[in-house]
Amino acid sequence: MIKVEKIIIPSASLGKSSPMPDIKNISYIHAGYEVTDRIEEDEKTYIGKGMISTMLPYTIQDRYDREKKNKAYSACVLENEYLRAVFIPELGGRLWSLYDKEKCTDLLYVNPVFQPANLGLRNAWFSGGVEFNVGIKGHSPLSCSPLWARIDKYEGGDILRLYEFERIRGVVYSINAYLPENSPVLYIKCIIENRDRQEKSMYWWSNIAVPETKGTRIIVPTDTSFLCLYNYDHYVVDKASIPIHDGIDVTYPDNISASKDFFYKIPKDSYKWIASANKYGNGLLHCSTRELKGRKLFVWGQGQGGRHWNEWLSEENSSYIEIQAGLASTQLEHIPMKGQSTWEWTEAYTALSCNASDIHSDYGKAISTIENYMLDRIGDPDKLTIPDLNALISSEIVYRGSEWGALEEEIRGEKISRYFDFERTFAPESSMWFDLAEKGRFPVPDITCEPESYVVGSFWAEKLEKLKEVNWYSLLHLGVVKYASGDLDGARRAFEGSLELKPSPWAYRNLSMLYRNEFSDCEKAREYILKAFGLKKDSPYLCKEVAIQLTEDGGDEIWLEIFESLPNELKSIGRLRLYKAIALINLGRYREATEIVNKDFIMSDIKEGELSISSLWFRLYRRIYAEENGVDFSESDHDLIRLADSKYPLPKSLDFRMHD
Repeated sequence: MIKVEKIIIPSASLGKSSPMPDIKNISYIHAGYEVTDRIEEDEKTYIGKGMISTMLPYTIQDRYDREKKNKAYSACVLENEYLRAVFIPELGGRLWSLYDKEKCTDLLYVNPVFQPANLGLRNAWFSGGVEFNVGIKGHSPLSCSPLWARIDKYEGGDILRLYEFERIRGVVYSINAYLPENSPVLYIKCIIENRDRQEKSMYWWSNIAVPETKGTRIIVPTDTSFLCLYNYDHYVVDKASIPIHDGIDVTYPDNISASKDFFYKIPKDSYKWIASANKYGNGLLHCSTRELKGRKLFVWGQGQGGRHWNEWLSEENSSYIEIQAGLASTQLEHIPMKGQSTWEWTEAYTALSCNASDIHSDYGKAISTIENYMLDRIGDPDKLTIPDLNALISSEIVYRGSEWGALEEEIRGEKISRYFDFERTFAPESSMWFDLAEKGRFPVPDITCEPESYVVGSFWAEKLEKLKEVNWYSLLHLGVVKYASGDLDGARRAFEGSLELKPSPWAYRNLSMLYRNEFSDCEKAREYILKAFGLKKDSPYLCKEVAIQLTEDGGDEIWLEIFESLPNELKSIGRLRLYKAIALINLGRYREATEIVNKDFIMSDIKEGELSISSLWFRLYRRIYAEENGVDFSESDHDLIRLADSKYPLPKSLDFRMHD
């Protein structure tokens, strides 16, 4: 049985998307990597392949806050006498919870709140449940966006179908969930459709959050894993043995001191599964058909920073880990997907309940115990499938996603999915693109209006170039399309042409990003970002980019003057206050900086792996300690640093360090 009901979750506001296109200012997708000499040649084949240069055409979701209010979400609920599975289409189709009625417990980590934070491809991301990640290294571009949801009713049962068009890879993907009567197993069939003729680089990881409790053990049928660490601006891929690595049993997350990714190398002829078992032998078992060959464990680690991240994403004393299943061996890989092809596989989720002494003894014993349990409870995972149910009774759309799929069908002149229809929703963000595609016309808004959406591709470049009446707004978007295609000079000329017709903050800003991030001309970047700000001084985005530019090129005094001129609403933004503190420290005004950098400081958009706050704390309070003791500060004076850090320890509330 599938029903739609409202569930109430204390939620922070996601807010509107940023009007600023990504012009190489989303650092995550540009992070490099290195592999150690323990990685064999055949294991490197796809590492680093298929990476993207921009998040365009997606906008960035960075207007969220940390003030939580009760919000009602439409939830699609699959339920029988054994399980209750709750999906939320509005939140990327997230499997929010999977409740085991026999054990009266949830098999997943269920976040008690919805709290976005800066961990996703488009910035906003939230923890908990099962997230279905498609297309690009990292999380899904649609983690915090609605998916279409349809309930198909058959004589033999109901299937929930969640689906959407992913705009960067140009594919349709779907999550098809089936919970048979009298079954303790939830089945999910995932499908990726590339109806285009072009080969695409493809990616998938089902990201499963489970509770992290004392004595939890992660069991996978292998003794080898890839070990992935993040070292400032790049990833390091190495090897680790399982269960013992560096003298530590790493099958127990509470033994692991810092954040790490273990990508398990499961033998080709082994069943593909992963299990999380608490100290009593109970937990979650996940298995799949062989297409989903990768398995992963992510831990935040037991350090203060890792513990803080858990709570930052939820509430105090929150604690979870991730077990994942993917198409590749690691998350640094994209797999070539041929044109006009379809990939599909089936996953199974069920309760684990084994003898604790078998689970927490010899690792080989634990593996065989769980495998026998799996074969008895689920059967051969290679034969998993959702049955082809006959006699369709009804098909009802119960939640609407975007109309980008409908627009794609408009410009291709053909269907983009064998299974799903995409309808128009008449959303403002896509309506102007339908007008351009169908009627050859484009709006001319006021220059203070924030752009709502972007497109990419040669079709749109041609449409914009052939407009009968070219205007500042069409040239602005032509510049974005050309940038996304790699035509940097063409983008520059289009933005400059837009400014000649009418100066706008958006064209000035985009030129600034080009000169800063692509042409390495800080002087031009500063000139253009200040002109952009001069045309729209109430924009938090322009303020942030002004602050970055000025605090990096010696313009600290100018930034402080600008900050003091801002309305209180902007002065309260944590990121802008951080840059004020940086400017004060750069100018030696340490005591003033402590009014910002203290245990009560909050910056909502701190990024996963970002060390700006902790670095600023140490930089500030070590110098204050030196002043208090009448000595000059030196980075090489290790005794002074030790004493300063002892007197002014980094508060947990500011500690986002994930590594040793």
